[in-house]
Amino acid sequence: MTSPTTSTAVESSSTATAKERQGVVFDRWPFRLDIAYEYQCWILVAMSVFCATICLLPCLCGVFRSKISKRFTVWVYSRLHTFFCVAFYFNVTVLFFTVGLLPDWTINEYVAICFDFLDWMLIHTVKFLVSALILLGLFILVRFKERIAAAAGVEHMTFFRLGKLNLFHTAQLRGIEVIIWKVEELPSGTGLKPNDVYLECHAGQNEPTRTRVHNNAGAAAVIKETFQVNIDENDVEERFTLLVKDQELLVSSVLCKLQLKTKDVLAIEAQTGKVSEDFVYDANAFSQLQLQPRGKIWLRVNPLEDGEQQPLTSGLC
Repeated sequence: MTSPTTSTAVESSSTATAKERQGVVFDRWPFRLDIAYEYQCWILVAMSVFCATICLLPCLCGVFRSKISKRFTVWVYSRLHTFFCVAFYFNVTVLFFTVGLLPDWTINEYVAICFDFLDWMLIHTVKFLVSALILLGLFILVRFKERIAAAAGVEHMTFFRLGKLNLFHTAQLRGIEVIIWKVEELPSGTGLKPNDVYLECHAGQNEPTRTRVHNNAGAAAVIKETFQVNIDENDVEERFTLLVKDQELLVSSVLCKLQLKTKDVLAIEAQTGKVSEDFVYDANAFSQLQLQPRGKIWLRVNPLEDGEQQPLTSGLC
C-alpha cells in the first residue's frame, strides 16, 4: 500500500520530467520545432509555396523586365532539363527537411494533404471556370450590346423603358414634327410584285409610328405624311431609326433604313425647321439623306409651336 507521501513524490517527479513546448527542442536529431500545430501548418505552406516558386522561375523571370531576369531567362531556356532536375531534388530535400522539423507532421500526411488539395483545386476550378464564363458572357452582352443588336437586326427597338424610374439620367424631352416628302431609288423587295411601301419610325422611348401603305409604289413613292415624336436633348446619342418596308401578305420586309442620332436630328431641325405659313413640298424645304443599303429619303424636322412645347405623353412610360 502506497503512502500519501510517496504518491505526492511520484506526481512531482512526473511533472518535473514533463517537457513543455519551448520552441526549438534538441531532444531528437537535428532538432524539432516544438510549437503549436497551426504555426507548423503555416511553415509548411510557406515552404511549399517557396518550392513551387523555384519550379516557376523560368516563367516568372520571363515576365520581369530587369536585366538579371532577362539574362537568367536566356540562360535557363537552353538548359531547362538540367534546371528542372536540380529544382526537383532541391525541392524534395527542402520539403523532407521541413517535415522532419515539424513534430506533428509526417511525409505520408504531407503527401495525402497535397493530393487532397489538388482534388479540391480541380473541383473548384470547374466551378470557377463556369462562373468566369457566365461573367464573361454578361460582359460581352453589355460591352458589345449595340453590335449584337445590329447583327440580330433589332438595334432600332427599345426593350426597356425606364422613364421616370431611371435615376441616373435626367431626360429633357421636347416634341418635334417629322415630315416625310418622298423616297426614291428603293431596292426591290420581291420580283413577283412592285413594292407596297410604308415607313416605320423608332425613336427612343416613343412607341413605333407608321405611315399608311402606298400600294404599287415600286422604286419610288411620294409619302407626304407627318408624325410627332419626343426627343431627349440630354441624350444626343439616342437612336432615331426610319425603316422603309414592303407590305406583304403575312409579314413585312425591310427594304432599307435610315439611322440617325439625336444630334443629327437636331442638326436637320436647325437646317430645315423654320416654321412658315407658305410651306410647300420642294427640295429647298427638305433635307435629302441616303438610305442603307440603297435609296434616298427627303425629310424635314420642325419644332412644335410655342403652345405645344411640352413633351408628348403618348407612347411614354
